[in-house]
Amino acid sequence: MAQALNFTIKNAAFDFKGKRGNFYLDLASVMEASPGESITKILARYAERYKRNSVGILCRYWLERFAQVGTFTEALRGTIPDEDLTALAASEHTGDLRLGLEKLGTNILAMQETRKEISKLMVSALVMVFVFHAYLGVQSFVVMPKLEYAVHAARVDFAQLGLIGAILFGGAEFIRHWWWAWLILVFGGIGAVLWGLKFYVGKHRRWLDDHFLPFQMARDFNSAAFFATVGMITTARNNNTVQLHDALVQTRQNAYPWLRWQTTKILDNLAAMPNGKGEIFNTGIANQTTYFRILDISDYADVPVMLKKIGEIILKTAPQEIKANASTIRIVLMGLCLATMLGVYAGTIGLVEAFKTAVTMKAMLH
Repeated sequence: MAQALNFTIKNAAFDFKGKRGNFYLDLASVMEASPGESITKILARYAERYKRNSVGILCRYWLERFAQVGTFTEALRGTIPDEDLTALAASEHTGDLRLGLEKLGTNILAMQETRKEISKLMVSALVMVFVFHAYLGVQSFVVMPKLEYAVHAARVDFAQLGLIGAILFGGAEFIRHWWWAWLILVFGGIGAVLWGLKFYVGKHRRWLDDHFLPFQMARDFNSAAFFATVGMITTARNNNTVQLHDALVQTRQNAYPWLRWQTTKILDNLAAMPNGKGEIFNTGIANQTTYFRILDISDYADVPVMLKKIGEIILKTAPQEIKANASTIRIVLMGLCLATMLGVYAGTIGLVEAFKTAVTMKAMLH
């Protein structure tokens, strides 16, 4: 178990999280170039070279921990994401830590690149959402109060302004009085979704994973990492083979709630179908297309080979599928915001025309 971390180590670990893919690959290349050299000597060099940045700080900490716990994986515990520990522990156990670092680094960089692409796609949508809220704020706090004052000054009956007037004046009044509740609802909803992605495992989770885009994207992203990791663990190295059951147990030990829930369901299926292959992964951990790929490959390949192939395929296809989903979210958000803004604008013009007509009719009657 990792000891409590001080602020300096926590801050270094936070900074290191986004750099760890390159670090794992760099460390693996050094190990390959200097066979037989202990990992502690390599870490000591990093600690000396990068004294002031996160890598150097963490390497010094890892060296201290290594002396206490005796393994590289346990030395890193608490300073890297738990999901990394599974792959590293399995590789260290089978005596090929270098290959484990190389594979893990490659997988992490592929997923980080996907995150960057998603962020780029979503920036325009977030800007539109901000503009949308600013527009509604100006409409509700500036434009509509002036129109309301003009209606009162002209002594025009609001009923003469029709349904458009009722909607716009009513909506503006609602926003002026309840804007704070709306912000709580928006940020609360965002917070609930972000929390639910990792922690919600209730009876509706599979439906969310299949139908709600943020959950679909998270499921596809996390399943790609899962299959790549389990495939790497079960691949024979140095004449050592890790059985699927043991690989799943290792994965579950370091998993966050959603992945732990999925891994438990797969283990239950494996217990119910000891000779099962692709069908044991029918838990919702993969989308339908990926699950069909699993079934097809498992028809002619053993489970370790199938997992390795699926991991490779997912790492190639998942980023494109995830980016396509992100693009869909962006288009939907921007479309809804733009349509609402145009509707409010058109409604306001219609309201002004209705007001002019009402004033003219009143003047004619008097």
